[in-house]
Amino acid sequence: MDDELALRARSFGQVAELYHRWRPGYPEALLAQVCALAPGGHVLEAGAGTGRATSALARRGATLVAVEPDAAMAAIARRSTRGMAVEVRESTFEDCVVPAGSFDLVVAAQSWHWVDPDRGPAVAARALRPGGALCLWWNRPRELTGPVWDAIHRAYAQHAPALDRWAVLHQQPEREQRIDPAQGFTPWTIRTYDWSAHHDAQSYSGLVQTQSDHVRLPAGQRARLVEAIRAAITGTGGQLEYRYRTLLLTARVR
Repeated sequence: MDDELALRARSFGQVAELYHRWRPGYPEALLAQVCALAPGGHVLEAGAGTGRATSALARRGATLVAVEPDAAMAAIARRSTRGMAVEVRESTFEDCVVPAGSFDLVVAAQSWHWVDPDRGPAVAARALRPGGALCLWWNRPRELTGPVWDAIHRAYAQHAPALDRWAVLHQQPEREQRIDPAQGFTPWTIRTYDWSAHHDAQSYSGLVQTQSDHVRLPAGQRARLVEAIRAAITGTGGQLEYRYRTLLLTARVR
């Protein structure tokens, strides 16, 4: 991980409460599929964040060890999973120590890109029982079109053109075709889930402030961008539909 990515990976604690309030959840069909892969229900989670996926899996009967390196994020994860079958550990995934062969499933929701591509799969493979699975998923933009999005794109063009999700959307198919197998695992099985979230100016401007590249902007530039996004949504009806495609990758340990 280069220096800029490392700084972005460590930035989320600055916006932990915003992250917990505004980050979207995950499709019910995806969560059901993930739980079906763990008949024993013992799950190790990499990069738990504030516990959004953690609590969703625990409510479906899983017992989790949730690993999160940031103290502020881990504190919220503990709060949000209080009373559930969840242990939150403050550690990088690469440095976490768990008994070998003790988990049915290793999962990472919106976080595996922050994990070392060599050390991470080795930790996961050691933690899993024979036949256990590694499941990774990400929410991705599916379509960013219409008058509200056009106004948002203009806000980015004026204040932070490099951060506009329009570019990310067009890069996705190529990136997804280049996903390398995880060392020690079978080739990926890939599923996608299409769904939508709805935002007003407050919730969407809150969401963008939790994205690591936005957190890293100078404070003044970030404030101007956020205000321009609020104005873009308010000025075009006040409501925004965010169409997601959630990508789920699964592989079995060899």
